Amino acid sequence: MSSSTFASGSSNSSGNSKASVDFARFARETFEKTYGAPTYVAAEARRSQGQDKVISIEYTTSQRDFARDSKRKVAGHMVLGIDGDNATATVLAKGVPADAESVSMLQRSPVDSSVVAVLRTASKTERFVEIWHDGALAKSIDVSSVHGEFYGDSTFGKLAWSVNGESIVYAAEKPEYDKARPEPVTPDNSGEEIAGDITDDIIGGVAGIADPRRYEVESDWGETFNGKRPPALVVLDVSSGAARVLPPPDGVSPGQAQCLDDRIVFTGYKYAVRKHGIVYCQNRPTGIYTCDFDGGNVKCLHSGSVRSPRVTPSGKGLVFLSTTPGGPHASTSELIYYDLTDGSASTLVPIIATPLKKQQTVGGTQLPAGFVGIYADQLPSEPWLRVGSDPAREVLVFSSIWRSTSVVLTLDLQQRELALQTAADGTVGSNVLGANGDIVIGKCSTPAQPEMLAVGEAVCKAGSVSIQWQSIGKPATGSAQWQVLRGEGQLESVFVYPPAPGHDTRFFWTDDSAAARPLAVVPHGGPHSTYTTEYNALAAGLVQLGFGVLLVNFTGSLGFGQDAVLAQIGKMDTLSIDEIQAAASDVHARGEGDRKRTVYVGGSYSGYTGALLAGVVPGFYRALALRNPVISIGENAAMSDIPDWNYAELGLEYAFDAPPELTPAAFTAMWRASPARLVDKVTDPLLLLVGANDRRVPPPQTLSYFARLKAAGAPAQCKVYPSVGHPLDSMEAERDSFVSIVRFFAAALKK
Repeated sequence: MSSSTFASGSSNSSGNSKASVDFARFARETFEKTYGAPTYVAAEARRSQGQDKVISIEYTTSQRDFARDSKRKVAGHMVLGIDGDNATATVLAKGVPADAESVSMLQRSPVDSSVVAVLRTASKTERFVEIWHDGALAKSIDVSSVHGEFYGDSTFGKLAWSVNGESIVYAAEKPEYDKARPEPVTPDNSGEEIAGDITDDIIGGVAGIADPRRYEVESDWGETFNGKRPPALVVLDVSSGAARVLPPPDGVSPGQAQCLDDRIVFTGYKYAVRKHGIVYCQNRPTGIYTCDFDGGNVKCLHSGSVRSPRVTPSGKGLVFLSTTPGGPHASTSELIYYDLTDGSASTLVPIIATPLKKQQTVGGTQLPAGFVGIYADQLPSEPWLRVGSDPAREVLVFSSIWRSTSVVLTLDLQQRELALQTAADGTVGSNVLGANGDIVIGKCSTPAQPEMLAVGEAVCKAGSVSIQWQSIGKPATGSAQWQVLRGEGQLESVFVYPPAPGHDTRFFWTDDSAAARPLAVVPHGGPHSTYTTEYNALAAGLVQLGFGVLLVNFTGSLGFGQDAVLAQIGKMDTLSIDEIQAAASDVHARGEGDRKRTVYVGGSYSGYTGALLAGVVPGFYRALALRNPVISIGENAAMSDIPDWNYAELGLEYAFDAPPELTPAAFTAMWRASPARLVDKVTDPLLLLVGANDRRVPPPQTLSYFARLKAAGAPAQCKVYPSVGHPLDSMEAERDSFVSIVRFFAAALKK
């Protein structure tokens, strides 16, 4: 047989059909098109000296490099001309982007804005603190032997200058204890009397053995902190270059450091018998602490579930977020003010049970109509605005979730007035990146438009704070349309869809009728999270292929009041799946989606609800793609970095300082709510996508589920991505999971 005969009907010698290869390539190109837009992770805006209408902006983006198969951090600079009469700022100049992957954090000196401190990771074992002056490197200090990796995340990381500009404070891994080293040969002095006791503690690597503390159990902080030693605060003297690791308080991991005149203020994450996973979890035992610059005189100012301390411009107080301890991993936060002069704490913005029907004053603060409470993981690193000529006026600017929209809010601490500064009607999603003087730098996006920067000027109108926004650059021209659909109670969904079929939709939607358009139902995870009208790459990719995408915010989602959050507790296996089905059926009834060509995509908690639905309503979905789903709650409780989640969502008691035994009664309650019990009911095709390093929902339960599905004859597939955690966020995992989902749906809908 000739080689040409062997290859007949295929695109290569492996026998792949040209059609399948072309479709896979098309799916990959769609991924690159919709996932390729940069996201803005930090930005700073400053007025040019002597030119009030000229603003300099420095920003950092995260971008996917498809050629290098990596995610890159890139720094950029631009100069803007602003005019309050225009909706768009004029870009006067734009610098050449520069790679910033090695930069963990940077911060300007409060004494001289031309001086910048940079935390730089040169390699896995080389770390430096750099001091730059007027764009020139003034000093580079090697801190590799002082401590481990920098903490550059929002939970622990913060780079702060002392008020006098003489020191900086940051968080880094505690130093590693000594390993064993060969002991030098020494004369035998056995005849000398041994002083002390043989049971005395040994400190350091001596006698040819490792420091005894080196292998003592000291767990990390769970998902995203895999294998990372707990943090400690580091104080570095800028003049001498001397760096000192401050001993953390017992049972506390410090982070988010800020500086007062003579003290450091920080968030202390408490732990007793174990550390519970911290990322995405706002309900952990914490405190706001202060200490001297040498680590002494530690005091806890406020305890609870608190985070994001920010020193007021006057230096007389702190503001920080506080969430109810325990229970849901995320919920409504209150904003607390701590008076440093008398040690008193007061609530500036309270927890809101249900959305306010009208403007009203609560606890002394005027709140706008429709206000739903504060939903923010952290406050901006630089959150203070200067408004008007009164230097004593302190205005906090931050982002929050407002139903299915991300909005910008300001709080005037002197006037005690909270104000909405962006639209809350679902037309756009907005976030604050930082503030400087009377300038706010933020970002905005829509389901059809990736992120773009926006600059705002804070002004005083009739005694109230108002921000006048100007967009930067031209928005992308996406073809997607969207609307916010409201259901019964607090159910709300963001429905994103292509308005008409076209070349890109040819594989999934060719009929002009919206009723013939395939529907992808995509609830969020959590369950206490939210889909907003911000850009969503997965949704954008599916819409471009011809799907209508229903992003479901069921009861329990953030942004609808604390009562809505608590309504989910004890009903994790019933309430949300009922509402997901109601939302999908509503789209069908509107003639906006084909009920016979409806598919499902979910991850984590919404992977859990998808697995439940596969067993409860077989036949409703033509195919279900589930990323790191919770399959067996009892198994998850025993293995997850957040065992409390498995108890709390079922309404079971859990104490952080005395975790309960997983009793037969508790396991039975968890089993009754688990998709694992419904294996024999599954008839629809399932695609399971698993991160091998997932600490939040460890893989064994999903792999066991897959084996049982195969044994039962269910049409299931499973993929495991090495060295990837819960979000499946490596480049390879993102690309392969997207393409796999698209190919999986194409095969299922073709049948």
